[in-house]
Parts: sequence; structure tokens; C-alpha cells
Amino acid sequence: MKLGFIGYGKSTNRYHMPFVEASGQFDIVGFYTRGSKSFEMPYQAKAEPQRFDDIEQLLKSDVEAISVTTPPSTHYQFAKQCILAGKHVIVEKPFCNTLAEAKELYQLAEQHKVKITPYQNRRYDSDFLTIKKILQRQDLGKVMEIESNHTHYRPDGADNQGDKYAGSVYGHAVHFIDQVVSLYGEPDSIIYDVCNQKNFYIGEGLTYSDTVPEDYYDIKLIYGNLRIRVRHSQLIVKHPPRWIINGTEATVEKYDIDQQERDLKQGIFLDSPTFGHDTPESLCKIHFKNRIEEVPADYQHYTQFYNDFKDWVDGKRLSPPVEKNEALVVMHILETIANKAAYVPLNLQD
Repeated sequence: MKLGFIGYGKSTNRYHMPFVEASGQFDIVGFYTRGSKSFEMPYQAKAEPQRFDDIEQLLKSDVEAISVTTPPSTHYQFAKQCILAGKHVIVEKPFCNTLAEAKELYQLAEQHKVKITPYQNRRYDSDFLTIKKILQRQDLGKVMEIESNHTHYRPDGADNQGDKYAGSVYGHAVHFIDQVVSLYGEPDSIIYDVCNQKNFYIGEGLTYSDTVPEDYYDIKLIYGNLRIRVRHSQLIVKHPPRWIINGTEATVEKYDIDQQERDLKQGIFLDSPTFGHDTPESLCKIHFKNRIEEVPADYQHYTQFYNDFKDWVDGKRLSPPVEKNEALVVMHILETIANKAAYVPLNLQD
């Protein structure tokens, strides 16, 4: 498949190019970027892709699919251009800013007989895949609650400014809400708490507002009696387990998020046999009443997203990497929080 990129910065070169090239199923036609193509990234493509002077040149080439990896505020505009040009589209997270934009993109894609999907690469995280497999076990008893923690200590950027789409909910929670929605579908309701911690505690003392985006969120997705907590803070010195599952017969703990990003930052690539592997301390443990079981990680690479996308376009796979209704539910949750509104389920029908 002939693939092109709109955007050619850190996102393309860290989260896309290594995995596209590892797939071996794509011919990278080239890219368009408004920037200088300058980024801090040790990865070098096997062959330097062609740079197109404008989007129209790229869209008029023999490219079949486009990955949109530009800043989020431009996703809707660029994805729409690609669809109208008859190209299949992969759109980096967040898919776009609003549910209405997302619905329009899907409608246009159907009208123009092309495929579109958001790039939710963290569905292929080893920690998530391991937890997903564990949730299928019967010996946990009845699962009562799940915690998905994404915390770290990163005090820089206390003076960040931006609109309601520029905070951690659209930038980070989108991944982890998507993981939950992929498992359980649309929640019955959500309870959320968002604020700005870094500016308030170590910056100028400003609180979350229309110009100071949130950098903390605590979101609870409710499915009947099941409670799933998705949490993020950038001022936690000692991070909690990445995952906690409490069942009536066992508790599951998994420390540390998937390590593919860490390795890429360090210049460790997919040709390393230990690429993306956990440290021994990070292995998932199930605490039963009278024993502890260590669970090997389920490793996949983000390459699988692109393989699944190609199989879907080629008709070898019935479903996309991210189902349309799942993408719309995630978009609805994000928009609800951004608008500080009460959550009303979409109740989408297949």
C-alpha cells in the first residue's frame, strides 16, 4: 500500500515511521509539512521520503492512504481534504475536537467509499494487552473495579497556555479512555474531576480556566456496578501501579506502562530482541488469598495497527483497528469533559 504523511515531526518519526517500515507492507510515497522537519529523534528512515511542497501535490500523487500527524486542531481539516481526494485516512489522536466533526468525517468517508480510523496505538500496549487477557480469567472472581493510572513527575511547562482542547484530557486521557471503551463499550455515566496542578502549585498560581488547560484528570467510567478509574497527574514522585484490578477473589497489580516509547527515545529499535520489554519489577502480579502469580507480558508492536489497517482496507479483516462507534463514544466523553457538561450516553446503534 502506498502511504503518505501530512505532518513530519516527532509523532511521525517516533510513533509511526518505525512501525510502518517494520511492517514491510507499505511504500512511503512522501510527506507534506508546514514545519522545518526538525525534531529530536534518533530514528532515521531507511529511505528519505519525498517532501511535497503542498498538500494538493501529495494528494494528486499515487498515494492510497494518508496518516495525519499534525497538531490536533488541524486533524479535521486535513482528514476532510484527504477523504475528498479519495484517500483512506489514519488520524492521530485525538481524532478531532468535537463529536460533530467526527460524525461528519465518517459520513464523508462512507460517501466517498474510503476508510478512516483514529490512530489508537495504545490498544497495542503490552500492559493493556496483558490486562485484557487477565480480565478473561475466571479465577479473579467478579471484577468490581479497575484503575488505570498514568502518572509521572514532569514539573516543566507550568506556564502552558491553551484552549479547552489543549489539556491532558484530549492529549492523554484519549488513549486510556479508548482502552476502556474497547473493552466495555459506552459507559452508563461518567464522573470527572479536572484541574491544573503545575501552574497552581509551582507556576504563577493560576487555576484551570479557558486559557490554562488542565494537566490533571480523575475520570470514573461507570458500567452498572463496575467502576473504572482513569487518572493522570504530572506531579507524582512515586508513581502508583499502572493498573489495579480488584475482583472478589484476587487483586491484580501491574507497574509501568508499555516500554516501546521509552526504547525509541533511547535509540532502541524494533530489531532489538528486547524492544519494548518490561523490567522484572514491572511484571504483572495477581494476588490471590494464599499465593501470588506472576503473569508474563503479552508483547505486540504498534506495527500491528498498520497491519490491521491494511487488512481492513484490503477486505481481509471485517473491522477497523478502532470501530466507528468506539471512536464516537471516546470523542463524546472528551467533549463532555471539555465543555464541563453532564454526560448523556449516545446509545449508538450498529
